[in-house]
Amino acid sequence: MGHDDDAFLYQIDEKILCYHGPIIYEAKIIKTEYLKEQGPYYLVHYIGWKQTWDEWVPQYRVLKYNEENLKKQQQIMGPVEKKSKPAIKKKAGVDEKGEKGKKRKRDHSLNNDDGIKKSKIIIDLPEALRAFMVHDSNNIKSRMFVPLPRKPTVSDIINDYRAWRCEKYGNKDSCHAEEIIMGVHFYFNRCLGTRLLYQLERHQYKEMREKFKHLDNSQIYGAEHLLRLFGKWDSLIYIV
Repeated sequence: MGHDDDAFLYQIDEKILCYHGPIIYEAKIIKTEYLKEQGPYYLVHYIGWKQTWDEWVPQYRVLKYNEENLKKQQQIMGPVEKKSKPAIKKKAGVDEKGEKGKKRKRDHSLNNDDGIKKSKIIIDLPEALRAFMVHDSNNIKSRMFVPLPRKPTVSDIINDYRAWRCEKYGNKDSCHAEEIIMGVHFYFNRCLGTRLLYQLERHQYKEMREKFKHLDNSQIYGAEHLLRLFGKWDSLIYIV
């Protein structure tokens, strides 16, 4: 633990709740470390998960293990579990009310092998942003890389949006909005190294990961790479 002990809200071996993507899981704190510019960080182990999933997380992803936050966890997990249940097969010629001979409406949504419906999310980027992505691509081909760490970072952008939304809409749909915001955060951190980089950027990425081992990708990269995530959103993200 660093010299800023008072900044830590949680202790080693404490059972906590922790955001992993849009979902909240039970976890345990293994180590703590204070980073001068980023603040408190925790090495967490997700209870019931393999040790390979242990990760360093910033303090904003950690919640106290108490009744209030457990209810928050259930509010998020409830809809996910409900949507994840396989569709119940019905006898041919019988609709949901048991009436024979009526045709059911054709479902144009996708289905996986387990019968789970999933709808693709498509983000229609404005023409100006598409043009910016082309410009970004040309810069990379010319070996004009984005200077890193970027300011503002993806985390800064997301936090600014969260603050703006809270001020504008208050608590309206706050749970659902927070789920989406955390989802964007999660997918950016997970997809950057495998889906969002050009081959020419890989050396820079390796340098950043070695230099800033305790930082998420979202605390190193900025708007240019976040835009790439949105550009590939329909091929990466499904609602189940």
